[in-house]
Amino acid sequence: MKNVVILGYASLDHVIALDGLAVPGQTTRITERREDAWNRMGGAPWFIARILEQAGSCQTVPVTWIGDDRSGEYYLSAMKEIGASTAGIRVIPGGRTPVTLMVYEPSGEAICLYDPLPAAGDTRPSLEAGHRDLIAQADWLVLTIAPADATLAALENCRSDAKVAWVAKKDAHALPPHLLERIVQRADIIFCSETEGSTIRDALAGTQAKPDLILVETYGRRGSSLEIRGERTLLQPPAMLPVLDPCGAGDTLAAGTLSCLIRDAGSPEAALRQGMQDAYHLLSQRQNSEEKE
Repeated sequence: MKNVVILGYASLDHVIALDGLAVPGQTTRITERREDAWNRMGGAPWFIARILEQAGSCQTVPVTWIGDDRSGEYYLSAMKEIGASTAGIRVIPGGRTPVTLMVYEPSGEAICLYDPLPAAGDTRPSLEAGHRDLIAQADWLVLTIAPADATLAALENCRSDAKVAWVAKKDAHALPPHLLERIVQRADIIFCSETEGSTIRDALAGTQAKPDLILVETYGRRGSSLEIRGERTLLQPPAMLPVLDPCGAGDTLAAGTLSCLIRDAGSPEAALRQGMQDAYHLLSQRQNSEEKE
């Protein structure tokens, strides 16, 4: 049984769609606010832990921060329900659990508004001694968006023989240049979207990455690519799914891919195909939910 620590911000998602562009000084109507997409579990630690626990062969340990409010209770309960360990989830007294507002305009473009402040006053999320111990015991460390200091501390505390996966996101606060360099030097596998691809490739070109690094780049409805030692393979998606809200699909793809790699179940290409299938399944569930409304 592999121990997999997943570092990242917690979130409860709130998804809405608008009938036009959001313009200051002008009222824009909300056209959709489904009950199943309002106060819904979100954040990379959740999406990744859910798939890894379903696949078995590992114990997931999300390392994240929530408040001691009702939303925090809901978050903890959901993590326990899927079988994830809650040993790394820090409940901050007097804090509020983070939320994300996913606001979709008619074009399908999303405005992502994230409130990462789980604590009262000026308390900032950080790695505590217990977190460091959990990371030191991990066979895999999965990095997502987290406070920069926490990500750096996680890299410093993980074992030299531990595998490191990075699910990249664009966030200047969480990813200063010096930290980006450290991550790409240490990572065994990197997942990024087409939007983030150029930044990742520039970082890889300017530093010494591992020779067998696996780079996965996603292109939405156009599929994904797998690159190892300069050899790039393009994989087509299972099918086209016109869904309003694809939030979490990239994290789910990463988790499905990792589930195979952690279990040593097939080649990296086969692993990525599994990840794409898991993302397709998530979106098909969303599509069914949208059609029922």
